[in-house]
Amino acid sequence: MSICKDLPHALFSEIFQFLPAAQIAGSCSLVCRLWRDLTDESPIWRDMCKAAGLSDADCSRCLFGWKGLFGLVFGQNMVASPCFEPVPHMEMEAMKHQRLAAWEPKHRILLNRITSLDEDHEDSHTYSFWAVEGGTVFQRGGGDGIVWECPPVGCPPCPAFPDKPVIATSFDWGKLQQCISFPTFSETFLNSSPPLMVSAWYAGRYDADSKIKVQVLLRDKFKRCFFFWESGDIPTRSGEWQEFKAVVKGYPPGLQSLILKIGGVSVSSQKIHGFFGAKFTGLKLKFMPPVEVRHFDKSMVEHGKAVLCSPKKCTHSFD
Repeated sequence: MSICKDLPHALFSEIFQFLPAAQIAGSCSLVCRLWRDLTDESPIWRDMCKAAGLSDADCSRCLFGWKGLFGLVFGQNMVASPCFEPVPHMEMEAMKHQRLAAWEPKHRILLNRITSLDEDHEDSHTYSFWAVEGGTVFQRGGGDGIVWECPPVGCPPCPAFPDKPVIATSFDWGKLQQCISFPTFSETFLNSSPPLMVSAWYAGRYDADSKIKVQVLLRDKFKRCFFFWESGDIPTRSGEWQEFKAVVKGYPPGLQSLILKIGGVSVSSQKIHGFFGAKFTGLKLKFMPPVEVRHFDKSMVEHGKAVLCSPKKCTHSFD
């Protein structure tokens, strides 16, 4: 370890940039006292932040220095209510008077249109960060709509979120979407087109085949879609949960907000009534440092289809 002490700290900074940030803050800090001190020092995190498009002005808006800034920008899941939990009325009222902190995304909140098969969970005075696409006031979503299940019916609980609700779909696409905007993020950072990592857990019932699809629509300051990404159809496995992960990158500058969409459907040739379509939960959306894209499996980076949109109209449908 005496050899390490003789090496310049700048060299460690260069080496650590080849590692994922979680590994630097975790396992690297446990190697020895020197490495612990190095991984806590600001020069390493300053270099990583600047390589990811952040500036000294951005750091001045964070109370916890460069390391804290890195965690705020790249560590948080920007999806509100990733497991579709409803927001009680009183909590929604309190949100109206809260100011957004620096580097905190903003979410649109709506009346909750997600129903439950369990009458004990029915509450007409709840709200949601998720909008249900399609259907009527009596039928939420396509087919027989979508429902909130906890525990899931026809398959085991999700291993990552065993006590959380899931969304179940039917014989036509059941689709939800969430709008996320970035009013407290610096324009310089957003215009650097940082990669986005999107993930979700999904499963099918034991007795029915099904599939899901994920879409990300990037919007400019006029709320016009200028970049569209979709996963394509992802088949489920009967009674087995899987995690979907993909990286959205290569989009032009101008990001101010986005819409995250997810949907599921059964693939039976017959329209069987009931909720036999795909189930999903645990959505995640994060900004990624560009240097960390290489740590992802190639199939995740190249997954899906990306399209530049006309500034006047985005015509890509979900079906």
